[in-house]
Amino acid sequence: MEVPVQLNNSWRAASVRFAGPQDFAFVGEWQKSLGADKNPIRVDAVDFARIAAHRFEAHSEMEYYAESVEDIADHIQGNPKCEVACCVLLTCDWFPPSNVIGLAHFRRTWSNNIVLDYLTTHPFIAKAPNESAHVVKGAGLALLYFLSTVARKYACPLIWGEATPHSCGYYKKVFNLPSVEDLISIPRDNFMVFISRFDKTSVEKGTGKVAASTELEEVYALEAKDSPFVGSKTAVFNPRRRLANRFLELPYHSQVAVATALGLLQEEDKKESPNEVFRRLFQRASDAGRLSDLWREVEKQYPDGEPEKSPFPGA
Repeated sequence: MEVPVQLNNSWRAASVRFAGPQDFAFVGEWQKSLGADKNPIRVDAVDFARIAAHRFEAHSEMEYYAESVEDIADHIQGNPKCEVACCVLLTCDWFPPSNVIGLAHFRRTWSNNIVLDYLTTHPFIAKAPNESAHVVKGAGLALLYFLSTVARKYACPLIWGEATPHSCGYYKKVFNLPSVEDLISIPRDNFMVFISRFDKTSVEKGTGKVAASTELEEVYALEAKDSPFVGSKTAVFNPRRRLANRFLELPYHSQVAVATALGLLQEEDKKESPNEVFRRLFQRASDAGRLSDLWREVEKQYPDGEPEKSPFPGA
């Protein structure tokens, strides 16, 4: 999907596309661009991107991520109560620091709501350095538009997520909500109105110059001041996801040693990709009631491991 954003007060097109496993090198680029900069908003921008990428890496080994908007429907058709994970990137070819200028990690829940786990933008967009030659406005707004159109397509009644202390006012303004504290809760009526307003802006951008809009300028001012970040740096993942994450961080030879010690590898696994092998052994451990054993063996590999504190039955 192409969406309009502003570069130095002129309209430019950016693209929203679904992320794959090889698409997260940009996080290192963002960090390198930041250097020793300690501005808290710019630091948060990189931290949220890193956490979202880390979550994608850990969770994609246990569950499939959608690869397109239509792919979500395929998952729902197979199981109407399934959770569908998604991660999208906002990209362009006109912002010199990076071709990835924003990220959103979200999920369609079993009850057909949309949970926005993380939203962030490039650190120099989240808080442009003084006298920057490339001032971008509306990157967060564009990602929220895409998210809202997904919610519209699948008749989702609600979008929700966790605001930061600084972004709560932004979401209150953008979605015309009565109040926003840590919880962002956007009913369907509100995000449908937002879609209509954004569509109107998109149509009016034809000349390439900024259309006069007090409301739009107010939103852009809020975005420049506080940034529309969503997420938590201290979110606790469920035990299965923690176990998967810790296993995947091990060197390959340690992964093989753990799986072999528990008898989870089979001859047929030799023909499969590492991702599929892990998915299979994790499922075998779950089916056999041996997640506690897997936890213990994995935690033994870490200096800070807690092998005797398994959250799984059979500990």
